[in-house]
Amino acid sequence: MVFMAFHLLCLAQNGIKPIRFVMNDRKYMFLQFPSEIRYADMGSQDLTAEKCQNTVLKLKAEIPYFDKTNLSVVTTDGKYYSFIVEYDPAPSFIAVRMEGVKDTIGVNNVIPSTNIEVSDLNTTHIILPTKVVDIAIGHEEVISEKAEEIDNIVKIKSAVDENEEFFQTSVTVVTADGNIYPMVVDYAKNPKRMSISFAKDGNAMFQGVNVNDENMRKMSEWIIERGQFINDLGNEDYKMVFQLYSIFTDQDVIAFHLRAHNSSKIDYAIDFVKAYIADKKITKKTAMQEEEIYPIYSYYSDAGRVIHGRDDIDIVLFYKKFTIPQKRILYFELFEENGGRHIKFTAPNKAIIKAKVMDKID
Repeated sequence: MVFMAFHLLCLAQNGIKPIRFVMNDRKYMFLQFPSEIRYADMGSQDLTAEKCQNTVLKLKAEIPYFDKTNLSVVTTDGKYYSFIVEYDPAPSFIAVRMEGVKDTIGVNNVIPSTNIEVSDLNTTHIILPTKVVDIAIGHEEVISEKAEEIDNIVKIKSAVDENEEFFQTSVTVVTADGNIYPMVVDYAKNPKRMSISFAKDGNAMFQGVNVNDENMRKMSEWIIERGQFINDLGNEDYKMVFQLYSIFTDQDVIAFHLRAHNSSKIDYAIDFVKAYIADKKITKKTAMQEEEIYPIYSYYSDAGRVIHGRDDIDIVLFYKKFTIPQKRILYFELFEENGGRHIKFTAPNKAIIKAKVMDKID
């Protein structure tokens, strides 16, 4: 405490006003600087400061109710940052962009947090726009890691059940482009959202897939030109028809051509298409166990993803090649943005194994 008082006195004499923020032991704090971090020192051993990416510093309190301390940071542009760090059981933010910050962290400097729910019975998946390079878990009540063989999807689950105490915590993800995605985590036996996408298209980035986006765009157009060769898989509801037109395979990918027709006079804005594998038969005593699968690439014949009245849209979804286990079946579900006209259908494994091979496309 004597050193802290001396540090503050020196700063005051030299006209450097320290920047104040609060944190606790259940949530990481992330600071993103405009230049690469050259030096960082935390005044107390009760808190740690670790560089994550060149410009990002992640801070963690090792104990609750720690004493007020200081943090000093120097970046490669020669700028010196001084901070005062205090304990607060409920910090109002957990990630900050330091560019433009002078004396006080303002609302415009805060990176907004996304509220998510996790369960011990279901897995919540987070889809990021680019490759994940760091996952910071605020407390051991939460388990989180990258999805197997997928670079941009993080899976999160609770390590405790509904009968055990769960304190609000955080999971923060940093991607290869330096962006930070802070999430505040609460427990729910049945989370309202189990798939959250920060990526515009919600596409997965698989390791070892040899087809690029431009090739898949050309393949999509080629597939649509070939028309329909599957006539018995689809569903009709809300004056909407949603059906599987064709399946093609090439190298290590499989492509599904879906078509949706709107026979009503009301436009249908697509929110997203969800594909998942589930049990064919669900008993009253068993909840449906879904295994969501994520596309490598998504193509929509209307870039605005709107099906106008008495019109249709073609959708081609590319996945890493897969088959379906016995007693399970593939679902495709179309969701309306800000509406309730959701429609789904199933596709059995026998349809997938009959996929046609794509011709060579220049």
